[in-house]
Amino acid sequence: MKRYFFIIYSLLFIFPTLASAEPHQGSGAIVSLDFQSIPQGHVGIVHVTGEDISEVRAVFQERVYYFYQDSPTSFTGLLSADMESETQPYPMQVWVKYVDGTAEKIDQNVEVSSGGYGSYELAVPASMMPLLEPEINTAETEKLFNIMTRFTPERYWAGGFTVPNTNEFIAWFGTWRLYNGTYWYRHTGVDIKVGVGNTIAATAGGRVMLSEMMPIRGNYVLIDHGWGVYSGYAHMSERFVVPGQWVQQGDIIGLSGMTGRTSGAHIHWEMAVGGVWIDPETFMALGLDTNKE
Repeated sequence: MKRYFFIIYSLLFIFPTLASAEPHQGSGAIVSLDFQSIPQGHVGIVHVTGEDISEVRAVFQERVYYFYQDSPTSFTGLLSADMESETQPYPMQVWVKYVDGTAEKIDQNVEVSSGGYGSYELAVPASMMPLLEPEINTAETEKLFNIMTRFTPERYWAGGFTVPNTNEFIAWFGTWRLYNGTYWYRHTGVDIKVGVGNTIAATAGGRVMLSEMMPIRGNYVLIDHGWGVYSGYAHMSERFVVPGQWVQQGDIIGLSGMTGRTSGAHIHWEMAVGGVWIDPETFMALGLDTNKE
């Protein structure tokens, strides 16, 4: 935890001395939210508008969020609430820097509401029981988050986000799973019903950051879409992309399978924004389909 505090304050201290401001509106900028609250594991859109703004960042739930300029007077940030969050208000500090070198801080509370996640039991073969060990799960998660906590200032997508395969969903984000009556884990994505060998398409344009075999996710591909947005595709039978490769929305990146910790073929599709897992379905519903550069 100390490491995260150090990173946050190191990033913020590059701003000059800041004057305090009333919540929601500073002397030169206005903060507006596209939501009343953010459910656990969801994303909310935050706008900062004003003249002569050069840079905007925010701190929320001990994470730094970079905002991206979408017009001469407007910056947009994608704020994500950890699915493990308590349901309560959390302080958000928006740090605004101006072209003349001055800066200010605008404070506002953001309510995190319940994601309404349920739970169920799941069985895997005895041969896969070692893959339920917490050490293996932690190591794999840390490897992914070492990548997904990086913010790319460019936006690589245009035209929004789509599902990697149009078959029906059979398991949903955020649910608690009790494996073999022993280990509880959260489901970090959604599962799509397919057999072995069905095509998997990139949900949006981006750059492949990872393409390898992993203990739990099996054959896995991770794509950076820019603006802190990542998508992952697990349990593939084949991977058709390599790290560093650029893909467009709809490009076939692999075929479905049952590699890793799974008892049957399916596509596990997951997304992260701002370094936390988020619900892919509700993220698509945000309508981030602008083609503006």
